[in-house]
Amino acid sequence: MLQRPNSTVLLVSSATGISLLGDQVLYAVLPVYFTSLGISALQVGVLLSANRWIRLFTNHVAHRAMGRFDARVLFTCAMVLGVLTTCAYTVTSSFFVMLLARLAWGLAWSFIRHVGVHRIMATVSVLHAGQTMGVYNGISRLGSVAGLFGGALLVDLLGYHAALWWLALISSLSVVLALKGAPGVQHDEPAAAASSQSLRGDAGYLTMGLVLGAVGPGFVMATLGVVLARNAAAADLFTGASAALVTGALLAVRYVLESALAPLLGSLSDRFGVQRTSTVCLLVGGAALIGAAQAAQLWLVGGLMISFFITNTVLQAGIVGQASQLGSARFARYVTAADIGAAAGPLFGWLALDAFNAPTVGLLMGAACFVLASPVAARLRIG
Repeated sequence: MLQRPNSTVLLVSSATGISLLGDQVLYAVLPVYFTSLGISALQVGVLLSANRWIRLFTNHVAHRAMGRFDARVLFTCAMVLGVLTTCAYTVTSSFFVMLLARLAWGLAWSFIRHVGVHRIMATVSVLHAGQTMGVYNGISRLGSVAGLFGGALLVDLLGYHAALWWLALISSLSVVLALKGAPGVQHDEPAAAASSQSLRGDAGYLTMGLVLGAVGPGFVMATLGVVLARNAAAADLFTGASAALVTGALLAVRYVLESALAPLLGSLSDRFGVQRTSTVCLLVGGAALIGAAQAAQLWLVGGLMISFFITNTVLQAGIVGQASQLGSARFARYVTAADIGAAAGPLFGWLALDAFNAPTVGLLMGAACFVLASPVAARLRIG
């Protein structure tokens, strides 16, 4: 039976969602507009992965800071920094300025995610971990929908810099929500206990974090715009400029599904077990990516990608929910593994695209990762 989310989950999730606007719009806009902004294809890969690389260090900074400082202050300051990074995109399209902003966003997101997830999971039992993460993902990803689709629409209507100004203004609401409903002091696990937790038994979760980060946020999100723009069916229907809007719309479907269905889909892991559910979702999701890479019709590509998004929603809720129950230090290791994958995904996806001149290579790389990870998911440790 589904449990009604409490106020902490609602407030933290809402603030998190609004903070994502400036980050998510770049995934829809940069793959299409990068030449007009004066940056290269390789620089697109760097920009879309830089915020993940920096989190390999800042995730552990966030973990340590939670045990020493008021989490309300940490959460609010992270929101302020997120708004400032979006403001930086409005000033110039210089690659180096944008790179610094992406690094700053990575630092902000480490605190937003670590503080937020641990606070909401502290309010529920392990029996509802998947469902609670589903609710958190569902609400927070409304910001991704707005950033991907709404942001791309604003860019088409107003131009890049004007659209980013509006997104920066709207993002400032996250600071208001953080001040009103951010979690208070969060007492973390004792340092001795955290340091005694070895990587033994965590290998499965580290592997899954690496795969989920590389495939969804990495290979798929970073290269899907090129797949749509160069797809023969898409070329007959859309201009080069509106391809960004099409990309944003399709990527936004993922977060619409998370918003509407994530609590229900997340509860599947609670009901059937994270091992069985994750194994099935990895195999089905991998098959969907292979089909999307081979399809020529835009409607078929879209349908198969939606199937992939559904399986990814189940995986994110179930595995992240279980990983969050392992303690702050081990959760920091899990999200760092996910960030390694998410950082490498866009970079290697675009490098492969340049090397093979094949728009679908990112989808095929993602499919291979999902299929190869299925035996690992079947042996995940619980608790």
